[in-house]
Amino acid sequence: MGLQGMGGTIQYRTHIRFPGYWRLSDVVYVPDEVDENEGMRLDIDHISYEELLALGEGIRTVSTGLSQEVIIARLRKITSIS
Repeated sequence: MGLQGMGGTIQYRTHIRFPGYWRLSDVVYVPDEVDENEGMRLDIDHISYEELLALGEGIRTVSTGLSQEVIIARLRKITSIS
């Protein structure tokens, strides 16, 4: 059995109906489109430290979020009187 939605199908083996919802068992999501970039994804869990460093040098800039300076500049001070 399956439920068709945008982007894929939710397949399940059995279901039980309750007021307002269904309980599905053995649920699998099957996307409509094939991931064309799947072969290009890196498995960084299985590369050496040296390979990871070389990858970082090749990428050049890696951002993991806002810098401390930007965060401090955007903070607002609020004084509360209790």
